[in-house]
Amino acid sequence: MKEISCLTSLENLLAGFPHAYVLFSGGRDSLVALHIAKRACQSLDLELTAVHVDTTVSTPGNLDYVKDACKKLDIKLDVVRPKEDFFTLVKRWGFPTVTRRWCCYHLKIEPLKRYFKGKEGIILDGMRMDESSRRKSFPKLGVHRHFKLLCYHPIFEWTHDDVLKYIKKYNLPENPLYKVLPRAAECWCTAFKTVKQFKTLKENWPELFNKFVEAEASLRCGGCALFRGGKKIYLREL
Repeated sequence: MKEISCLTSLENLLAGFPHAYVLFSGGRDSLVALHIAKRACQSLDLELTAVHVDTTVSTPGNLDYVKDACKKLDIKLDVVRPKEDFFTLVKRWGFPTVTRRWCCYHLKIEPLKRYFKGKEGIILDGMRMDESSRRKSFPKLGVHRHFKLLCYHPIFEWTHDDVLKYIKKYNLPENPLYKVLPRAAECWCTAFKTVKQFKTLKENWPELFNKFVEAEASLRCGGCALFRGGKKIYLREL
């Protein structure tokens, strides 16, 4: 029932727009949102574009998956990037923390603001309300405060199991990074990452891990990548 209701609601909403854009991170939720959007747009003969933000610090292989998935689904893909990469900004401002999260705006929001400037249409994404208590208070439909376009979360009420069942039902190309990571990890910003996650990064993608170690070494005043429980955690010691 959720699938039928979701598709019908989306078709009714999209009928009044010239273009639909889906924010596709490479994760399962955004994959399902992208596929449902494709079905709705096909029934309306509406143009659809997947938009992916290359944060410059995503898990190796994620961008390749995004490109491959869009090719298999026959969906146009636009990739946007920040003006300066993550490690350049780290040298200037230090690593992002829970209380100083400069990464989200400069690596994701600002590139998308430039992309959507002057465009018409509606933005769709894979946000689900059960991902966090904070998201339960978000409106399912509203004008995005940064992009100034209407934004809609088509699978907002879906559960994780709903997403998995949909992927299996339509045999969607799932991101192979899930075999190693609980999330596709389009961004390795340090604000909410754990020691365990960085140990996984070191084991599977040592080249990217070493970039973090090198960035730590380049900082003055003993800067570190992680700061938890009032203690500095240096990745070089992992």
